[in-house]
Amino acid sequence: MKTQSKKQMRKQAKSAAKLAAATKASTAASKKVSKKAAKQIAAREDAVRNLINNEDLHDDLRDLAEAAKKAYARVAANPQALLQDKKVHSEVREATSALLDAKSQLAGPKKKKGKLRLFLLAIVGAGTAVATVPALRSKALDLVFGPEEELDYSVGSTSSTVSQNGNGAVSSTASSPVTGS
Repeated sequence: MKTQSKKQMRKQAKSAAKLAAATKASTAASKKVSKKAAKQIAAREDAVRNLINNEDLHDDLRDLAEAAKKAYARVAANPQALLQDKKVHSEVREATSALLDAKSQLAGPKKKKGKLRLFLLAIVGAGTAVATVPALRSKALDLVFGPEEELDYSVGSTSSTVSQNGNGAVSSTASSPVTGS
């Protein structure tokens, strides 16, 4: 009987340990979920406060409603106006602009997180420009390796050239400047 009671005790200890671990995990998970929910509630409260207090947002929403109402009145009277009437197009454009402004007002200020992206974009853009534009490429090479030495090739030099004619005799000729007419 003693062995059976030890087995039962071990079983009970294991089940108690499992239960404790599950309870601990569930409380940690519930804390994590509650923190996330609290952040979401805080974000929603900020959005509602922004909606109530922001006069620019009120103006944007008012402009959106007016432009949409005007565009709807024109289209309701004549459905072909949606395709042909330029005033309807401009009113829809105004409504879209007001909607985008309201959306940006609700979202709040954007965080600056693209400094590295901007830097990398500038590097890639500069590399592409240097690779595709010959004038930039030559300037970049001059900056890196120094300016090239320019050689002056003039036609009127007084150097003598030695040539061998067909019978094996060597003749020496001096070149004279060529004058154009």
